[in-house]
Amino acid sequence: MTNMNGKRAVVLGGGGVAGIAWEIGILATLLEHGIELNDADLVVGTSAGSVVGAALRFGVLRQVLAGQLREAGPAEVAGTGTEAGESTIEQGELTHFSTEQFMNMMADAARGPGGEQEARARIGKAALAAGQGLSEAAWVDTIRALLPAPSWPSGMFQVTTVNADDGGFTVFDATSGAEMALAVAASCSVPGAWPPVRIDGTPYMDGGMRSASNADLAADYEKVLILSCAPEAPDSPFGPTLPQVLNNLKGRAYLIEADEASRAAFGTNVLLQSTRRPSALAGQEQASEVVDAVKVFWGV
Repeated sequence: MTNMNGKRAVVLGGGGVAGIAWEIGILATLLEHGIELNDADLVVGTSAGSVVGAALRFGVLRQVLAGQLREAGPAEVAGTGTEAGESTIEQGELTHFSTEQFMNMMADAARGPGGEQEARARIGKAALAAGQGLSEAAWVDTIRALLPAPSWPSGMFQVTTVNADDGGFTVFDATSGAEMALAVAASCSVPGAWPPVRIDGTPYMDGGMRSASNADLAADYEKVLILSCAPEAPDSPFGPTLPQVLNNLKGRAYLIEADEASRAAFGTNVLLQSTRRPSALAGQEQASEVVDAVKVFWGV
């Protein structure tokens, strides 16, 4: 086994607009109780978790939480928000997106030949062919407006994506040469909802198309705190699942998974702006129930 030397990691999974708010509610509440998760040696962000990871790494959780708790105004449009990490994606931008069509696309991709990468490549093909509510440039600008800084943070921060051309799993960080906003926009690019994002000419899509958490990136760490917005299946045709990773971590992980009340707050469409406030409140409530256990686990 790798010599882990007491290193700690935070893994932040995907979950849409609701997931951003819930994770912010969790993390900000833990911070209020003296749990400085930004001292982690690694932060991994997938999709929604990549937006939250940036807020954690730049130390703006409290400010972001205030934005998430604010009631969404009817006049908000994409890219006009000023609160770091605050979702500004107007609900009307998603009228083209169908959850049913998305699930059918995933099912079709899973049934094809080949392994995990080939299955993800079929998702990528569908993502590139899908109609989009925003242009790629507008989508990147929207995500750029959510981030607390243009540059990568000093602490290790990994953003997960999937190559939409060949299904390859790609992780971006400060050493990759890619702008952080491009990496985060790509990681958040749910196929059919928002466009794949080109980085050096290659289109990338949501890192959740491999795994909702990609927690295996922290497999060599001594302590791994994982935030997951929903239970994961025991296996997947697209990549490693959280149950598989937890089995490999063998007691080195602490999982905070959205409970029944939190999932009810998410509603039936986690991409809607209206989910922010109830999801953030649910995150705060759930965090208050586990704070003592997290203190023990994290060594506070």
